[in-house]
Amino acid sequence: MATSERISRQSKPWHLVKARHESLFNPHERYWYQNVGCVLGSFLNSAGYTQMSQINILHHFANLVAPHLGSAFRVGLTRWKSFMTDDFTPVQLSWDFHTGTEKPTVAYSIEPTGLDAGTPVNLQNASAAGDFKKGLVEACPEINTTLFDHFRSRFDQVWIGCGPGHQSTMFWGFTLEENVISNKAYFFPGAIARATHQSTLAVIRDAVETAPGYSHNKMASFELFAEYASRRPELRLEIEMFALDLVQEEKSQLKVYFRDRRTNFEAVKETISLGGRLQEPNLEVGIQKLRRLWDALLGRQGVPDNIDLPHKNHRTAGILYDFEFGMSVQTPNVRVYIPVRHYAENDQQILNALTGFMSEEAGEYGGQTFLESTTRYSECLQSTFDSAALANGLGVQTYIGCSIEGDGNLKIVSYINPQVGKLRNRVL
Repeated sequence: MATSERISRQSKPWHLVKARHESLFNPHERYWYQNVGCVLGSFLNSAGYTQMSQINILHHFANLVAPHLGSAFRVGLTRWKSFMTDDFTPVQLSWDFHTGTEKPTVAYSIEPTGLDAGTPVNLQNASAAGDFKKGLVEACPEINTTLFDHFRSRFDQVWIGCGPGHQSTMFWGFTLEENVISNKAYFFPGAIARATHQSTLAVIRDAVETAPGYSHNKMASFELFAEYASRRPELRLEIEMFALDLVQEEKSQLKVYFRDRRTNFEAVKETISLGGRLQEPNLEVGIQKLRRLWDALLGRQGVPDNIDLPHKNHRTAGILYDFEFGMSVQTPNVRVYIPVRHYAENDQQILNALTGFMSEEAGEYGGQTFLESTTRYSECLQSTFDSAALANGLGVQTYIGCSIEGDGNLKIVSYINPQVGKLRNRVL
């Protein structure tokens, strides 16, 4: 390697942070930083974050997150079966394209995991979430934990028995802005519902109605979802998670994540509007755009709306949604997560479909930022992951999240599993 190339490489944020932490890492932390941290660094650079922001975010990951991702994925080591991804990687990244009028935002979520999680001495990863939260708040005392503490007191429960196909109880998310890292927590209220013989919806309703600052008027939008779920019991909607922003109570956006095993587009249209309960002037415009993207991603051109996708016998098959509400949310919203990891052809086809759709949108509305973001995203994935892995398999791109904004445009987020085995430059 030429001297100039080596100096240039060593001045990049990921290498600078690695050099600072190298002597402090244990083998597991080094594994996570060199692999997942490398993917995160690539995303930040491709999305146009400043060098100082990249350094700060990667330092945060190395110092506060990598020590809580469990043991390295190596032969002979017990792997905690995290519900975060289908191959149990306890991290998922995302690239938020917004609606094409602003530069992309990178985020990631983790499941705090102990080094001995899943072993006979710690079968349920019991203390990892509490240990992680304690260390994070000590390092970042400005984090507001009022709502977190309330909902944790209501939802904190390990799964009794084998759980609903997993044993995870809490995730933590980070939205990465140039000058601030925002925190989000995800709980699995189904565990306490099972332990107390209640419905998951009833457990969530009780937690919401006893939350600090709650009033019926401020949280009236929650009733739209509760009524929809209650009046359609035949759908057997599976409520998976409850999420909140760790900010002041009145500013926190709350989300209920739920899965519908129906996989036809007619069901998607119904759910997006909660059976007609959500009516926006440009909803139909957004539905038409969503159908175009759905067709491109899943190869459904010309297929009637009422025909299901091919059956998949998997715990995460079906269509995932979230319902967003809160004290300051005037108009609640439903986001659909198209599970491309199950129903698309391969990751390269997903990438082609996504970039093709966005290029059309950019051309129609003159969205130069959209086009630049799409190009950067495509180049980032192709330079980070092995080309054969993208062309011949699924699982790198897990979901394409879409919500319909007030003007009818789609807010699009791509979710990425940083699978170590598919990286171009993996370290085992």
